[in-house]
Amino acid sequence: MTELLAAAAAFLLAALCGKPLANWLSAKGFGRSLMVKKGESVTPGQVGAPEFGALPLLAGFIPASILALLILLAAGGSLSPGIDAGKLLAVLFSAALFAAAGLMDDWRRGKRLPELPLFARVALILGGSVAFLVALRTLGETSNIVLVPFWGGQADLGSVWFSAMVLLITGAACGGDACGAVSGEGASASLPLAFASAGVSAVFGARGMAAAAFALAGAVLGLLLYAFPPEKMREGRGGRMLLGAAPVLMAIAAGAPLFVLPAGAPFMLEGAYAVIRIFRTALGKKPGPGTLGGYLLERGWPGRTVSGLYALLGFIGAAVSVGAACLYLRTAV
Repeated sequence: MTELLAAAAAFLLAALCGKPLANWLSAKGFGRSLMVKKGESVTPGQVGAPEFGALPLLAGFIPASILALLILLAAGGSLSPGIDAGKLLAVLFSAALFAAAGLMDDWRRGKRLPELPLFARVALILGGSVAFLVALRTLGETSNIVLVPFWGGQADLGSVWFSAMVLLITGAACGGDACGAVSGEGASASLPLAFASAGVSAVFGARGMAAAAFALAGAVLGLLLYAFPPEKMREGRGGRMLLGAAPVLMAIAAGAPLFVLPAGAPFMLEGAYAVIRIFRTALGKKPGPGTLGGYLLERGWPGRTVSGLYALLGFIGAAVSVGAACLYLRTAV
């Protein structure tokens, strides 16, 4: 019940603040010109939509997660007011860091300024990843063991654990950022990942993380009211990086990061496409559009179809993720 309350609260907060924020940002001159993609419905004469979706996401996600945490602590049970609450606060703080890193570019684009250099953005992502993992270590999370889905066993990564988790978080943030060929694509791809993180966390008894993941899913649904064309608010880089990284942060804090990987199928496809572009460039060929979503749009796919495909792949993966978690517990017993 607490998890559903968190989702409902986050949805309402994100939905209620989305339109006023969009109007205020547009009045301040942060609305960019609409990029007309094939198959998108665009209202003639519509002003540019701000790319600050991270703001309504944070406005829904963080307060709803804290509310759920307070309810769970008040109810007692297995939730520790020290370690578990600290982990959740570390997730919220780190998620806000990823959003802030992307919002820097969203602000610069809104002001018609050059984006941050790639190395600077990567440095911010790596810094946020390291800060989160250091926080977990400080809270007493010293295990280097990861649960392996479908195998029913565990793997001790030893000294590699820290680097592997940094790579996983960084990949999730970059994968989320890549899902921006059409407004609503990033949110559509990340919604199943949030549900997968919630389901996996719930199966393994991490109620705090499950509540926060449900809160993120509710905030995404609130943003989607404004993100689909003709959009009033796009996710922006801050929103996409937040949506990619936050579910993975919660899965790591819940002790089951590998279980949410199937729900990240859209991000993996974007990563594979990026590798293909690198090889094509090395062979002297034209690399093509910057993202797989952009490639599909150039092939005549409607924007909503691209978003729907990413959501479908993600939800299939989310079902696999939760099913794998349930199977792991059965085989472990």
